[in-house]
Amino acid sequence: MRVAVIGAGIMGPGIAEVCTEAGLEVVLQSRSRDNLDAALDRIRKNQRDLVAAGLLTEAAATGALTRLRLTQDLAEAVTGAAFVSENIPEDLALKQAFIRNLSRLARPDAILASNTSGLSISAIAASADRPERVVGFHWLNPPHLTLPVEITRGAKTSEETMRATVTLAQRIGRRPFRVERDTPGFLWNRLQMALVREAVHIVEQGVATPEDVDEAMRWGLALRWTAVGPFQIMDLAGLTTFRAVASYVYPDLSSASKPHALLEDLIARGHTGARAGKGFHEYGPGAHEALIRARDARLIALRRAMTEEEAGEA
Repeated sequence: MRVAVIGAGIMGPGIAEVCTEAGLEVVLQSRSRDNLDAALDRIRKNQRDLVAAGLLTEAAATGALTRLRLTQDLAEAVTGAAFVSENIPEDLALKQAFIRNLSRLARPDAILASNTSGLSISAIAASADRPERVVGFHWLNPPHLTLPVEITRGAKTSEETMRATVTLAQRIGRRPFRVERDTPGFLWNRLQMALVREAVHIVEQGVATPEDVDEAMRWGLALRWTAVGPFQIMDLAGLTTFRAVASYVYPDLSSASKPHALLEDLIARGHTGARAGKGFHEYGPGAHEALIRARDARLIALRRAMTEEEAGEA
């Protein structure tokens, strides 16, 4: 099976890497040669980390690279591909124009997948001449380490397309979950943004600092949620307990319908995050890259632990 991955920015290289490591032939396309060269370097670095962690063999890493081809030509990338993964910037008009072009270039039975984080799949697909073959295929960052992918049905996405995309996700070692209704943010980002909204609200209200919120999340909720999901947590504790807590906590939760004033103030002052040296936290030189390395090291450790646990249960 041949897959075309369009875009060599943050997500495309990791998606291409996962597909090649699963034995698929992959063409990674970008208009920029520099981006393609950087993508190949990143894939090799990712593979070194996975090999060192015992999550990938040297032979598998070498074999994967033989199945990867880089091109700046979009038509060349999609010709003959059964599945096309679009990973261009989050702009609806841009994605609509791009999907329209892909409809012209790709083979008639190709699945056209958008890695949008939350734009309407129905709206993106409206520009395609085969909207039933357009589907949301959203990966979590970094794609070479995170297993869940959400597969979102647009208004005209066929069940055949949904099932084929689920099958592909399983084939490449991912854990697909189906989003049956096209809604802003789909599933993952709706959950994430609800938590982020409350986290900023807590800081704005002086309940806790960003540092303590981060630590509470990392060592509390996040750690527990690797073992059980929110509905299982409610079942384990008892639904009557959660109903009682909800009755007095819900009224005090943030109901903000636009970004918080604290967030807007930080952005206005140029405190836009780790790259800028300051966001909710202060950062020194090179902090952005250091944070990514630390994040990836923790994700690898979690992947190893969960993989070993599942192997023991098999």
